[in-house]
Amino acid sequence: MSTSKVTLEFDAKYESLLRRALALAEEMEQLALTAPDGTVFDACEQAVIDKGRKFQAQALNEAVARRIEAAEKKGRRSDAVRADEARKTAAPKCDS
Repeated sequence: MSTSKVTLEFDAKYESLLRRALALAEEMEQLALTAPDGTVFDACEQAVIDKGRKFQAQALNEAVARRIEAAEKKGRRSDAVRADEARKTAAPKCDS
């Protein structure tokens, strides 16, 4: 079986996610090749469920972290607030 290589260009922020996806695919292929006859589908299915959940959680965490980072860079927007009625804000004077 001959192999070919593909070169991809993508934003560096996705590198760890893409590496994990590739590692998962390679692990699934190896599991499929080594699982005993009659158990390949079940073994691969269980592995992809377990490892897929972890992959999804990591992808979600990274996406949320990027969102938080972007929001912190941008800063919080201030909303317009209406003043209620005018009041004195000084503390009352104490009798000594």
